[in-house]
Amino acid sequence: MMQVVQLMMVDCKQAVNLLIQNRDLIAPSEVVSQLLNTRNKCDSRYFLHLYLHSLFEVNPHAGKDFHDMQVELYVEYEPKMLLPFLRSSQHYTLEKAYEICDRRDLLREQVFILGRMGNSKQALAVIINELGDIEEAVEFVTMQHDDDLWEELIHQCLHKPEMVGVLLEHTVGNLDPLYIVNMVPNGLEIPRLRDRLVKIITDYRTETSLRHGCNDILKADCVNLSVKYYNEAKRAVCLSNEEDDARSKRDASRASQVITPSVRNMEVKSKTRGGGRCCMCFDPFSIQNVSVVVFFCCHAYHTTCLMESTETNSTNKKGTGGPSEGLYEYEYEEEQEDDNGSEAGGPRMRCILCTTATS
Repeated sequence: MMQVVQLMMVDCKQAVNLLIQNRDLIAPSEVVSQLLNTRNKCDSRYFLHLYLHSLFEVNPHAGKDFHDMQVELYVEYEPKMLLPFLRSSQHYTLEKAYEICDRRDLLREQVFILGRMGNSKQALAVIINELGDIEEAVEFVTMQHDDDLWEELIHQCLHKPEMVGVLLEHTVGNLDPLYIVNMVPNGLEIPRLRDRLVKIITDYRTETSLRHGCNDILKADCVNLSVKYYNEAKRAVCLSNEEDDARSKRDASRASQVITPSVRNMEVKSKTRGGGRCCMCFDPFSIQNVSVVVFFCCHAYHTTCLMESTETNSTNKKGTGGPSEGLYEYEYEEEQEDDNGSEAGGPRMRCILCTTATS
């Protein structure tokens, strides 16, 4: 059996590192047992503290069975490390830890343990009456997200003028300062009350100005994005098969994007409202070997159907004496250069159904 105590007495730091690195060969329970049952005249509890502390830093769960013991060891040898340990570990008994901290008057540790136990009001009383730190009290109440706790904080500070003043400074954004002022007893002299009220009003104006500015920026962004989305939604996407590459290149000026899928997956990639069918002839796209134009409104057409519809409308308008400039009114539009670098004044293909519905 390895003599842990002898190694610790030779060089405790090197021994701890050696034991941590070889914890698979000698279990933490064995190390703790040897250190607790040693008969040598040495500070075995200090060695135990060094070992468990190093073990916790390497693996917080490796020595979870000894975390109650670690609370006592931290209090005895390294009190400053107790609070980080309490925050990191989930394997110690809250009641035992609170009793130990209460005996040693470790107030901040008591506050943390009481908060974890759910005794928020008692923890707040310790902060105000024992620590006298109103800023920490405000931070504690803010983290609890409990409106009743704010009321408790106000009531405990009402008869302490300095705390009322500090409370007014640090509750902006959490409580209405006017509510606190109305609850202050008549005749209570609050130090530097005028300066604090001026600061509260200034902070409130700054916060209001920032909110208005953020709202204006948000509204402007919404409008700009809506306009951009509207312009993008008016564009068409041309879907063509490999045999129609030449034709798709000729129509590239009218389409915003050219995609060359196979006939088999064309219907899958063009999930339109027509269920993979042309919105003019209602034939499935897969049975005709022609290009397909899809709009962002999810309407899709065979290119031939779209052109025939254009010619039909043009003939009808000429027969009725309509102006020739309006023949492509629903099909093209004049726009300025957009974000994608489209030329100004270039024709844009538009959805017949949507344009007709809105006209």
